[in-house]
Amino acid sequence: MADTVTGPQILQENDNRATVKLVVVSDGTGGTTVMGDVSALAANNSGQAVARISIQQLWFSCSEGDGGNAYARLEYEDSDGDIPIITLISSGNFDFRSFGGLPSNTSSNSNQNDIHVFIPSTADAGNTFSIIAEFKKIY
Repeated sequence: MADTVTGPQILQENDNRATVKLVVVSDGTGGTTVMGDVSALAANNSGQAVARISIQQLWFSCSEGDGGNAYARLEYEDSDGDIPIITLISSGNFDFRSFGGLPSNTSSNSNQNDIHVFIPSTADAGNTFSIIAEFKKIY
């Protein structure tokens, strides 16, 4: 089996920001899904491609299952192993705009521009993870 993934769906996009929605229904084996795909975002009006993204706001809901052991984690893609950004438990929202957002990873490793959602294998089959993220586009 595999997780059932709906999205990522771009809800809004302009030259400065993109708002993306992702819903994952776990099959109980864990998995990783790309949420912030830099190459899928539109170039700006000058034709510059997006180089990386930073998280400005997050809204999320993680069903807790029978053991309360479900969480989702956002990670920067990295060739040496993904780099954790933030763990999401239960439901809530974060607003990082007051300090410019969570900065993108700028390590020298390859593939570090996309943001993944990681669901652990401890999640019960049927756990649902809904995430909406507002990203700042950096050129």
